Amino acid sequence: MNPQPYLQQELMIALMQRLHVCETDLAQSQEKYQQLTHAYDQLLHAFKQIQRREFGPRSERFLDKNPGQADMFSEVPAQAIVDDREGGHTIEAVNNNGKSAPQKRNKKSHGFFAKNLPRREVIIFADKPGDNSIVIRYEITELLHYVPPVYEVVVQKREVVVTQDQETHVSTLTIAPNPRRFLPKIGATESFLAHMIISKLYDRQPLYHLEKLYHERFDFTCPRNKLARWFIESARSLQCLVNLLQETILDYDVTFCDPTHLQVLDEPGRSPTQDSYVFTIKGGPPDKAAVVYTYNPDKHKLFLQHWFADYKGYLHVDGQNIFDVFETQEAIPLLFCNSHARRKFEPIDSPGQKPGLATEAMRFYQKLYAIEREAKNQQLSAAERYQLRQLKSKPLIDVFERWITEKMPLTLPQSPLGKAMQYVHKRFAGLRRFLEDGRLEIDTNSLEQKNKDLGLARNNFLFAKSVEGAEALCTHMSLVFTSIMHGHDPYHYYVHVMQQIPHCATVEDIEKLLPWNVDPHQQKQAQESRTAA
Repeated sequence: MNPQPYLQQELMIALMQRLHVCETDLAQSQEKYQQLTHAYDQLLHAFKQIQRREFGPRSERFLDKNPGQADMFSEVPAQAIVDDREGGHTIEAVNNNGKSAPQKRNKKSHGFFAKNLPRREVIIFADKPGDNSIVIRYEITELLHYVPPVYEVVVQKREVVVTQDQETHVSTLTIAPNPRRFLPKIGATESFLAHMIISKLYDRQPLYHLEKLYHERFDFTCPRNKLARWFIESARSLQCLVNLLQETILDYDVTFCDPTHLQVLDEPGRSPTQDSYVFTIKGGPPDKAAVVYTYNPDKHKLFLQHWFADYKGYLHVDGQNIFDVFETQEAIPLLFCNSHARRKFEPIDSPGQKPGLATEAMRFYQKLYAIEREAKNQQLSAAERYQLRQLKSKPLIDVFERWITEKMPLTLPQSPLGKAMQYVHKRFAGLRRFLEDGRLEIDTNSLEQKNKDLGLARNNFLFAKSVEGAEALCTHMSLVFTSIMHGHDPYHYYVHVMQQIPHCATVEDIEKLLPWNVDPHQQKQAQESRTAA
């Protein structure tokens, strides 16, 4: 019997088994290669973002690297090419090479300073050769002058009068009444308190800087712990005004909300290194716009439910999960921020890469914000802006929504592009809700500016020492930046409020002190008159 066929058969079986093992190893190797490639791409993307954040430009401006390529969002004619950093705040022309066209610079004014600054005339006399010399005109030069601040001690002397009755010879002692003051038990005027508060929050001078300034430059001592105590006590007396600001916001049906972090050192049950949060809430009708800062350490969903318990209307927010608490409340439809959604795609569209899906998304936002810029430049009313959005923005958004639905399954879910598409797809109903009303905004950039006001001050004072200090900080921030929104100089507004609030007997009296009920020019002139007297 010839064993050759059996050997060949066994050899073939062994070869087939070996081939199967090799194919399995190859499949596993390819799968592992894909996993490692995906991990490498993620790390490379993270590394490039860190490089860009540390050494690259801060601008998020989108310049199309291939403007001649067919655009899927061409259904809406481009209105302008805009610098859509943070939602398109600066118009910038772009030529066919993708480079910024040179802009004409406005000539600087070399003649006169702002009209609201006080003027003091100084006449320089010319040599007059004879009695027949006549002044026919003046050569006028305006020079900006600085007057250093003056710290003085106001010595109040209350008369004590003795009156003797001529018939009974009984003497009566009369003392002049003590003027009503904002904080009657402290040794400082309303002007000094206002200066200290505005210096800390608006001029971004921490209290230890002020303590050093007073001691080294003006030769008097005012410790920072005393300044902090006055800061907190002032906030307690002004809380009634902040409560009215909150009521004004809740009575209007368009509101913005966004949290930012704040470190509080001495907070019960929490580590000094653990961040707490301040919620910035802006709203109210256009003539009574207000911003309120509210401190909240944790349990943000419960806080939001409590704060907006009586609110009915639109709420502009970013995409944080804490706002999911409103998803089941029909009375509070959420508007998500398109600037945040755009920001997901912008880092993916990096220089040196071929235009891809991220570029297509950026082209969509470029056209969308061009329409918003058109409405702003033409100063359209809410009704007119609604009509413009229905005509131009809505068709564009409809195309983008279909494009996201079509392209999202083709991307890796854990890739930056995949996460950006999932972010938009999950929130599309809220991202397009701004089309429903011309009063609504396309993003939350106006609120982020209010967060930035707190962030810039926080970069200097770094933290709050106590919960009382954090709450006082929010009270003063609310009044300071609401007053600025209505054209006030915050210092003069604070002096006016502090001088008037001790005389308020009713809620109506306090309402008269709200920023939109106070004329900025009249209260400033009144203060200057009192100072001169």
